[in-house]
Amino acid sequence: MSEETKIHQLIVRQRPAANPELDTLLQLLQSDFGLDTYTAHQRLIGPGLAMFGKGPLEKTGKVAALLQLHGFACWLIEPQKPAFASDLLRSLEIHGDYIMFTCQKSPVRLERGASVVGVLADLSGGLADKHVKRLLAQNTYRGSDALEILSRDEMIRTILQGQPVFDFYLLDQEHKVQKTVQVMPGRFNIDGLGTRAAMGSRQNLQALMKLVKEYAGSFRLYCDFGLSQLPRCNVKKASDNPSATLENIASLSRYGWLVTQLQGDGRPVTEQQSGSAGLVAGVTAAVVVGQPALGAVLAGGGINAIPGFAEVTQEIRGELDDSDETSTVQQPVKSQLKRRDLPAPPDRPAAKLNWRKSLLTVFVVAVGFSFVAGGVGDELLRLISRYGIATGVVPAIAAVLLLWGGFHYIRLKRRIENTPTSKVRSVAMGLVEVHGRTKRLYALVAPMTQSACAWYRLRKYRKDNNKSWKLIKEVNSNHVPFQIDDGTGRVIVVPAGASIKAKVQQTGYPGQSPLTFTAFGSGYDEDEKWIEDIIYEGTSLYVLGYAQPLREERMSLRERTMAKLRQLKLDPRAMRRYDADGDGVIDEVEWQNARNDAEQEAMREQLTEGSARKRQEEHVVIGKGPQRSSPFIIAETVSEAELIRKYGLISIPLLIAGLGAVILALYKFLQYITM
Repeated sequence: MSEETKIHQLIVRQRPAANPELDTLLQLLQSDFGLDTYTAHQRLIGPGLAMFGKGPLEKTGKVAALLQLHGFACWLIEPQKPAFASDLLRSLEIHGDYIMFTCQKSPVRLERGASVVGVLADLSGGLADKHVKRLLAQNTYRGSDALEILSRDEMIRTILQGQPVFDFYLLDQEHKVQKTVQVMPGRFNIDGLGTRAAMGSRQNLQALMKLVKEYAGSFRLYCDFGLSQLPRCNVKKASDNPSATLENIASLSRYGWLVTQLQGDGRPVTEQQSGSAGLVAGVTAAVVVGQPALGAVLAGGGINAIPGFAEVTQEIRGELDDSDETSTVQQPVKSQLKRRDLPAPPDRPAAKLNWRKSLLTVFVVAVGFSFVAGGVGDELLRLISRYGIATGVVPAIAAVLLLWGGFHYIRLKRRIENTPTSKVRSVAMGLVEVHGRTKRLYALVAPMTQSACAWYRLRKYRKDNNKSWKLIKEVNSNHVPFQIDDGTGRVIVVPAGASIKAKVQQTGYPGQSPLTFTAFGSGYDEDEKWIEDIIYEGTSLYVLGYAQPLREERMSLRERTMAKLRQLKLDPRAMRRYDADGDGVIDEVEWQNARNDAEQEAMREQLTEGSARKRQEEHVVIGKGPQRSSPFIIAETVSEAELIRKYGLISIPLLIAGLGAVILALYKFLQYITM
């Protein structure tokens, strides 16, 4: 495999806020490469490192060079897993030309002048907490255009106040990792520091950092672990999860192995050029040459293993066009594929009042209040506990509910088995089953992880008095349609009312997300957490729903004419065409001529739209059926058999428990009547 066809990750150093040049860059990314500007904006704005995409070098190199030309530091690295974990430091000995570190597994020797990469991190998530609080305060008092990220010194002070850890990586002459050492305060013998030792464990950690920097010939220190948007390098809050520290250490290891590949400052060392040949040559010389093929931290390969970047990967790998062989150096790179920029998602519809649910809620509250006020609530509970179980009524009710649930999943399983899979190009109206990959229609971005996706659901939880998590609010993108592509065509899916099963789930806590989001407001509460379910573009989906013609709201001839006249009034140059006498005023006769022309043009557009032959995805939509019992399932699965097996496994314990409840109810009833 040649260097140009190898898969590379494109890592970019984000900026804290947008500037006027960013709009120009986003337009170039859209026009020259077909990348979605809304999604690209999310990748470029933030407090740390982010992965912009993944693809062959011949594709990603052009994007990297364009980012560099607009002042962004970026690197191209080959994705690989960490080869080994860090070795915990126990003690050290300082010599004139080297330092000998005694670690838990084996000794590590740091020669004077060696290349070292260090990572100082907070395993408790305190750095992200302070970053979010700072952004909230700055946004409140200074506005979103004046945001400033934490400085290096502020980061170090914040990390040392939390649960700090210092990992350093020894590199060989080829910039490959030889050894990696993990230093935790209070976990190593400080006698080896000699006069550098201090009273506090964190001060000793700082002293060891300075010692490593003093002996290293080349030393790079990274402090933004937890702020960067890198795959599987997130930080979980230690106070809410007993295993969070171990998971954060694993994330830190993946982060450390990735940043060791980011050689230099990520900017071109050659003269900046704007031509297509210059772009490729510049990025090859400045970004790729000399970088070892280590860096990615993915546990599994494939596009879907990279949360939030599947659509960028697909665009870079499949839709970026190579430069024309006949083009000159000064000719700009253009994509032969004219892809339009995805529009912003539609507004969330206003919540509809459910009269049935509202009346039921009022009835239940009224009955409960009357019981409490009348003093009959406790008596009713005593009667239920005394006679409900003894007579078998309570087990009978439980049996009905359990059996209903079991037979519901059996009916659903049979419905799936009996519904043949349809090809999109030949889909019929009514209950249909399609299987394909998702395609976005809108530039939808999940609010917590800032990941471009086809669908998301974000749930907010809060701790109650018993310290258990309680769901208090939920938002989703059920109002945003997407497409299913099975290779024969595309069909629109409206997910409102569907039972959606997504495999990818992210958990976040206040301060963990590098960017603040407004899905639930801008408040900050340590007793909150968010769970986000995501379906990314390119995911394999199974859809069982009701296909029906897409109802389009077409404008009438009069509405089209009025719209064209309003547009004409806003264009003084076009209005002057109807000023026949040149007096600068449109009289009644001249305005009637303009009206006639607008009506004729509107009529031609209406006739053209009516006679145009539409493709499958333009006149069919899959959604919730007209009957409440009609199934509507959207499941992220590889095959239909997997979904059938899942529903079968769910129905078995429900049926067994239901039969057990039936037996218990009969036993109690017979026991009661024979007493």
